[in-house]
Amino acid sequence: MVVPTIRSGKSSRLALAPTNRPRPSRFSRPSSFERPPVVLEWGSWMLRVGTTEEHLPKHMVPYELPDKLPQTAEEWYYTINPLLNQCWDRLLLSNNTSRRVVVLHPPMMPRAWEAALTQAMWNLGVPALVFLSILDTPPLALEWKRGMIVHVGKTEAHCLAHADGHALQNTLQIVACGYQAAVSDTSKVEPSWTSQMDQVWLNENNPNSLLLAIAKCLEACPTQVRKDIAENIVFCGETIMIVPELPSKVCHRLKNILQGDALELEHASELTLLPLEWKKLQPLQPTPRTTGPYRADMVSWIGASLWATVWNRHDEDDQHVPWTYAPTADEVVVSKVN
Repeated sequence: MVVPTIRSGKSSRLALAPTNRPRPSRFSRPSSFERPPVVLEWGSWMLRVGTTEEHLPKHMVPYELPDKLPQTAEEWYYTINPLLNQCWDRLLLSNNTSRRVVVLHPPMMPRAWEAALTQAMWNLGVPALVFLSILDTPPLALEWKRGMIVHVGKTEAHCLAHADGHALQNTLQIVACGYQAAVSDTSKVEPSWTSQMDQVWLNENNPNSLLLAIAKCLEACPTQVRKDIAENIVFCGETIMIVPELPSKVCHRLKNILQGDALELEHASELTLLPLEWKKLQPLQPTPRTTGPYRADMVSWIGASLWATVWNRHDEDDQHVPWTYAPTADEVVVSKVN
């Protein structure tokens, strides 16, 4: 099992773009004339962007990162900035927009990426932004209280359980078993299920398999909600659009193991990372659920859009939203001096 990489270290400081616009108060809600926010999702293959006035993302901008990933904030900035300019051009937004931005991203993105994206937003004149994980918003779109989100992208898969309105962060699993690891040629769509997919997604003796990640996520859930979560496993992400049979195959294999093969797993290789309590998972019935009326690659964006819409209608006394505001001209001067 791949342990999530903890973001560490400070990113290089980019030159802050001075702004003379008045800064919103950190302790006030948006004014009645403030326009609805933009929702931007940093996906595996493309950016999805639109406003909360729309039901779905309005545009999708494809991108491909270089083989050698950016390391510093400056390197990330030169990758991100052209993409954001494309998004803003397609949305017909000026470089001094009054719309706030909700940024959706995979868990554990590098600090350098976050710093570069933030600076690019300030350069576009965005007044405030907030970062949300792609695993946090699907329950809002699907309207359920207990379940598990399994997001399978290009390079990684993420699993996270939710219970009664709370994301159970201790259940988070990140494994390197995205679409790229399951096919031999990522430039084309694999038309049928292959033995390589079995090894990457369904092999209980592969510590980086999707099956084992789901089992570990269930094991980390509190016992009183584990049954409800196991019966509501929702698969989303771009890979589910390409391989629609993946959810049923994973859950069918896990169910068979829990019903008959669990004892054999105790004698597996010592190098295999297995859940510690297979017998306690045996009563569970892992059940894949659909994303309802939404496409599997859209559900996170739609949930974020609903979140932003609800935020705009909150009372003025509600102050829990962690917005980050653009620096003022005075703050830029102080930053340069320091």
